[in-house]
Amino acid sequence: MAFKFPRGKFGGSPEKKMGVLFSVVTLAFAGIFIKLFYLQILNYPFYRNLSDTNSLRLIPQRAPRGIITDRNNEVLATNVPTYSLFLVPADVKDYSSSLVRLSQILEEPLSSLENLVESRRQRRRFEPVRLQSHLDPDLIAKIEENRVHLPGVYIQMEPERYYPHGELASHVLGYIGEIDEDELERLKDRGYQEGDLIGKKGVEKTYDQILRGENGGVEVEVDASGVQRRTLAYREPVQGQTLKLTIDWKLQQLAEDLMGNQAGAIIVTNPQSGEVLALVSHPNFDPNDFVSGISYKDWNDLIKDKDHPLENRAIQVQYPPGSIFKVITTLAALEDNVIDLNKVFLCTGIFWYKTWPYRCWAKTTGHGWVNLERAIIESCDIFFYQVGLLVKVDQIYRMARKFGLGSRTQIDLDGEASGLVPNPRWKESTQHMPWFPGDTIHMSIGQGYVLTTPIQMLDVISGLAMDGKIFTPHLLYRVVDRNTGRTVFEAPPEFLREVDLVPKDLAFLKTTLEKVISSPFGTGKNARMKGVRVAGKTGSAENPNGDTDGWFMAYAPAEDPKIAVLVLVENGGEGGFVAAPIAKRLMEVELGQEVTPWGTPTPGAGVPASETPSGTPIPTASVTPGAKP
Repeated sequence: MAFKFPRGKFGGSPEKKMGVLFSVVTLAFAGIFIKLFYLQILNYPFYRNLSDTNSLRLIPQRAPRGIITDRNNEVLATNVPTYSLFLVPADVKDYSSSLVRLSQILEEPLSSLENLVESRRQRRRFEPVRLQSHLDPDLIAKIEENRVHLPGVYIQMEPERYYPHGELASHVLGYIGEIDEDELERLKDRGYQEGDLIGKKGVEKTYDQILRGENGGVEVEVDASGVQRRTLAYREPVQGQTLKLTIDWKLQQLAEDLMGNQAGAIIVTNPQSGEVLALVSHPNFDPNDFVSGISYKDWNDLIKDKDHPLENRAIQVQYPPGSIFKVITTLAALEDNVIDLNKVFLCTGIFWYKTWPYRCWAKTTGHGWVNLERAIIESCDIFFYQVGLLVKVDQIYRMARKFGLGSRTQIDLDGEASGLVPNPRWKESTQHMPWFPGDTIHMSIGQGYVLTTPIQMLDVISGLAMDGKIFTPHLLYRVVDRNTGRTVFEAPPEFLREVDLVPKDLAFLKTTLEKVISSPFGTGKNARMKGVRVAGKTGSAENPNGDTDGWFMAYAPAEDPKIAVLVLVENGGEGGFVAAPIAKRLMEVELGQEVTPWGTPTPGAGVPASETPSGTPIPTASVTPGAKP
């Protein structure tokens, strides 16, 4: 039946009818042309990419992380080759069947593989998922035998982090792991992508941007079944830069050996630059356990371990410093002119403030009449109780803050704690209680609410060694070009703060700290070195979870300090007995002195209190009972 135009507006001559028909056809073709222009020209990049992803795959290749060495080029972290198994979700045609077969080959629960792949299957179908690392030759052979039944599955060699010394310096080096969602959201603008490995702790985290390198990749063509057919292009990954640390691995190893099975921390620095020569936190961990992903059970065991091996005791754990804090009380009292060097107090082994008894833990039978010098040398608590009440809490607080207590040292490690220097305002706002004289008594000997980290107290002894100058402790020594071996950056000493001290007060304290070591009655005599002047202070701080914590801090040679040492042994007992010999051994080795025979001190053991030296100072009035702090 012939087509007829309807009567009315479309009626008329054949020429008009043909004109209308031509217009309709023209509009139809114009619409098709516009659509084609939109699809092929304007949206070309989108559809070309969509097409390519159906036939091309970019298989990323992880860049080797930069090598980490000690100051003498001993390798502390490197890379070794390993084979890993990957799956591209978009290429898996029979999803369930493939995963069942993989589960049987890998001998892994089907549910764990499903959970691993499902998160990517919907959102990032074309991005490979790492199913397993450390493939052994037998497993590789099994996978290759089943390759035809496993579309979208491939094996790739990758560089894997390796720490050749195991647990050595683990809290310095830290560990790496796969980037999580929070980290990815925070770092995606810096080029990080899902599946990247990233530093989680230690210098691996602090200097991740230097160590991570640039990933490369292989562009391959795949068929409709997702099987690789040929390689089209290759971009070589670029290794990260070499990181040279200030650590001396031999000194680090010695420090860890000296700590033995005891919990605690050891830090050794050069006080003239802030370079950290050794940093030990014990118990420690093996960072190799984290490289290919730690199991849920192993992670749970670590975080529930009562000894907290993942905590860096040197910078993260806060302790009452005990008697090593007396150097702060001494300087506060001298600066405030509440005592002079001839002032004496009577120590009978117990001091009564109103109806409250406070004991002298250094010598329970009492020291007799004691002046400031002898109180420091023999660590008489009762002398400092009474000095604390005279100098008052605010002056002690100001002196502690001058040395940076209550603030981070800014060492280049993550997670550093700030410590706590209390005062009446702090107690009223946090404890909702007034400050009592007993609080001042406890604070004067580094107990009560006072909390410090070992690295903070190392800054204190370093500041005394350097006449008030404190440098930022740091672990970065140099960044070295991965190809040429040339230094591209060298970390300069960074001046942290200068403590304004009265010269005569500082001179007195430094001289007396030498006598803590050299005097036959000094609590630090176990750190005495032949031919080397050593200055230091011992401490024993109450620990609610066991025996007292043993502290010792020192520097040597006293006339030109080249080494500063802080030793903390948790539940170790007297610092002069358990911590001072450790510091002595480290100073001997670092200064090239004759090394004395070593016998590991027994934790919790003490030494008999030394006899009071003959001759007693002329007595003067002590603090009036009931005086306000």
